[in-house]
Amino acid sequence: MILRRVLPMVALLLIAASCRTTPLDNVWPGCKVCTPVAEPVAQIPTSCRIEERVSPRVDCNPVRTQHTLVVSVLDQCGNPMPGQRVEWMLSRYPEAVGDIVAVDDQYGTGRIAPMANAFPGNNGNKIDNQYAVSVTNWGPELLDAGNNHPYEDQNGVRLPDITVGTGETWLTITSTREGVTDIIIYVPGIRDGTQHKCWAKKIWADFNVEFPESAVNTLPDDTHGFPVSITRMDGSGIPGQPVEAELLDGPNVTFDNGQRVQTLDTDANGVADFQVRNSTGETGTNRIKLTAKGSFYGAECPRSTIVSKTWLKAALEVDCQYPNGPTAAAGKAFAKLITVRNTGDAPAENVMLEDSPQGGMTVADGTAFPMNLGTIAPGQAVTRSVNFIASAAGNYTNTVKVTSSTGGASASNSCPIEITEGKLEITKVCDPVKAQAGSEVRFVVTVSNTGRAPLENVNVVDAYPEGIRATTRNSADLGTLMPGDSQDVIFAGIAEAPGNYTNVARATADGVQEVQAQCTLEVVKCELQMELVGAPDIYFGEAADFTLKVTNVGDGAAEGCTVRISYGGCLGGGFEDVNIGPLAPGEVWTHDWSRKAIAVGPCQISADSNCGARCAIRRDADIRVTGLTALQVEMTDKRADGSEWGIFQVGETFVYRLRVENDMGTERTPEMAVIWQLPPELEFVSGKNMSGQAEVTGSGQSAKSANFAMAVGGRMDFELLVRVVAAPASTLVKTVAVIQRASDGAELASESESTTLRK
Repeated sequence: MILRRVLPMVALLLIAASCRTTPLDNVWPGCKVCTPVAEPVAQIPTSCRIEERVSPRVDCNPVRTQHTLVVSVLDQCGNPMPGQRVEWMLSRYPEAVGDIVAVDDQYGTGRIAPMANAFPGNNGNKIDNQYAVSVTNWGPELLDAGNNHPYEDQNGVRLPDITVGTGETWLTITSTREGVTDIIIYVPGIRDGTQHKCWAKKIWADFNVEFPESAVNTLPDDTHGFPVSITRMDGSGIPGQPVEAELLDGPNVTFDNGQRVQTLDTDANGVADFQVRNSTGETGTNRIKLTAKGSFYGAECPRSTIVSKTWLKAALEVDCQYPNGPTAAAGKAFAKLITVRNTGDAPAENVMLEDSPQGGMTVADGTAFPMNLGTIAPGQAVTRSVNFIASAAGNYTNTVKVTSSTGGASASNSCPIEITEGKLEITKVCDPVKAQAGSEVRFVVTVSNTGRAPLENVNVVDAYPEGIRATTRNSADLGTLMPGDSQDVIFAGIAEAPGNYTNVARATADGVQEVQAQCTLEVVKCELQMELVGAPDIYFGEAADFTLKVTNVGDGAAEGCTVRISYGGCLGGGFEDVNIGPLAPGEVWTHDWSRKAIAVGPCQISADSNCGARCAIRRDADIRVTGLTALQVEMTDKRADGSEWGIFQVGETFVYRLRVENDMGTERTPEMAVIWQLPPELEFVSGKNMSGQAEVTGSGQSAKSANFAMAVGGRMDFELLVRVVAAPASTLVKTVAVIQRASDGAELASESESTTLRK
C-alpha cells in the first residue's frame, strides 16, 4: 500500500521539467496545457464520477433493500486512476435516514464476507455507519449480486453481478424506513476544491411495484389486461399512484382510451389495470413500457419495465386438386388431393375437414366426412387423398371446407371437375360395293371413340348374310379405345351368287349402348370374250405384231381385271401382266404390241384374264419362226495373187476372201448384205463377188456388198483388195465382216480375221 501512494508523487516530479511552472499549472497540469514531447506525463487525480451504469446519481429504492454506488477517480486525461483514497460520508440531519453496509477494500476479493477482525487495515475502513474510507482498485473486482436485494430478487432470481473496474471503488448502503440518504464522496488527492467531491441521493420508499408478465393471445381473443400492482412492504395496496403505459411498436392496437399511451391511477387495492385491445386483427408483437411514477420527498421514483404482447392467429388455407387432371371418366373412380395448410403463427386445433360433392358424385373409397385432422402447427400442411366417382357426364363444382376450434379459423375452396364419357361410333364400307360372283369381298368396319373418356372391352361383330361365305372370323376384341382413337377391322368373304346383300356390323363397349353400321354389296356376273391376233409366220429376229381384244358380254362390270400374256420359246419365253381396268357391260378393251422372234421354230402365245373365278378366260395363238439357224461365214487373208501368206509390209496390197454359206438352214435366207470394217492401218482398194451377183463398194476403212439372198445349200464368195498404210507397234490388226438383214439391219452373223503388218 505504501508503493501505491508513492508512485503518483514520483510521477509528479518527472513532469515538472517539461511543463509550465505557474502554481496553477503545477497543481492542475491538464493534458492540453502540459503535453511532454519525450518524457511521460504524470497522472494527476482531477475529478470524480458516479458510474451510472451501476446506479443513477439520484435513484429510488424500496426500503429494506441495499444499493451499491460505484465511483471513478479520473486523471487529467479522463482515465480512471487506481490507488486513490476515497472518503464516503452520509449527511446527517434530523430527518436523514440510511446506513453504510459495506465499503470497498474492507473485505477481501470474492464473495462478500464478514470483517476479518475489528480493526480494518489502512487500505479501507468502515469507520461507522455514516463514514467510510476506500481506495480505487488496481484491477477489476467482482461483486456477487451487489445491488438491490441481497443476492436474489423478490422472485428468487439471482441478481446480476457488478464488476468494479480499475480506478473505481464502491459503497453499499441501506435503510429500514422511508426517507432520503444524501451521500458525499470526497477524493482528498484532488487539489481542485470544485472537483474533489461527488454527490448522490438515494430516496427510500415503502413502494413495491409488481409488473405483469409478457403475454401471448391467439386471435380472435383480442383483449388482454396488464395490471400493475403497487404495494407497501406489509402487502397493502397504495391507491392513487399514477402509472403510465405506452405501446412502443408492433401491430396497430390501442388501450381502452383508443390511444397508444394511457395513464391510470391505482385503485383502492393499488392496481392500475391496462386493457390492450386488438381491433384490427393484426398479428405480431407489441412492446409495452409500463412506468409506475412514484413521487417521494420531492423526487420522482419511477419504476419501469418493458413487457411484450404477442398476437397470434391460426389462419387456414385449403386447396384441392386432381392428380390425374381436371377430367375423369364417368363410372370410374378418380383421386382428389385435399391439402390444408396453417398459414398463421398459432396452432390450429381440432381442424375439421368437410367435402360436399355435388349431386351425382359420391365418395368411392369409404372415407367419411367430416374428417378430424387434429392440430396443424404453424406452417404445417396436411394432405388427404380421397377417391370419388361420378355416374354421369357433366361439370361438377366440388367444395371443401375446413374449420378450427382455435380462433374460429376457417377456409373453403372449390375445385371443379369435368366428368366425361366415351362415345362409341361405327362405320362400315363394302369393298368393293359391286363385285363379281365368285370373287373375294371385304367389309371394312371402323370403330371410333369420339367421346372424351376411354372405352373399355370394345368388341365388334359382323353378321354375314346368306350368299356371302366368310373367309375370316366375324368378330374382333379391340380392348380399350382411348378418346379420339379408332381401329379398322376387315372382315372378308366370297360372293357366291349374284344379288344385293346388306351386311350389318355391331360394336359394344362397357357402359355405353350398342352401335350398328351396314353396307350393301351388289354381286354381278361378268362374261368376257377375248381375241388374240398375230402373224402366224415371221422370220427369225423380226418383230411380230399382236392384238389382244377383250369384250365384256356379261351384265356386270369386270373390275380389277388383268391379263397375263405368256410367250413361247421362239419369242423369248416369260410373261407380262397388262391391267385392263374396269370393263362395263358391252365395253371392249384392245391392246396392241410387238415381240421379236429369237428362235426358229413353232411356239405359242397365250392370254389369261383373272377378273375372278367366274370371269376368267384364256386364248392361245400359234406362231412359227423361220430363218437361219446355222449361217456359216469364213474369212482369210492372202497375197494379191491368191497365194497363202500372213505377213505384209507397209505399201503392199493383199486380199481378204470371205465365204458365206446357207448350209444348215431350212429356208431361203432373207435379203442380206456384208459390211466390212477395216482397221486404221489398212485402206480399201477394191472388192468383188466371185459370181458377180453382188457388187462391192467402199472407201477408206469400210466396204459393203449389194443385197443378196441364198437358197438352202447356197454360198457366196467375196474378195476385198486392201493396201497396208501403216504398221502398229503390236504388228497385229483385225478386220471384221458382218452379215446384216437388209430389212432392218439386224446382225445375222459376223467373222473377223487377224493380220500381221510390218514396216
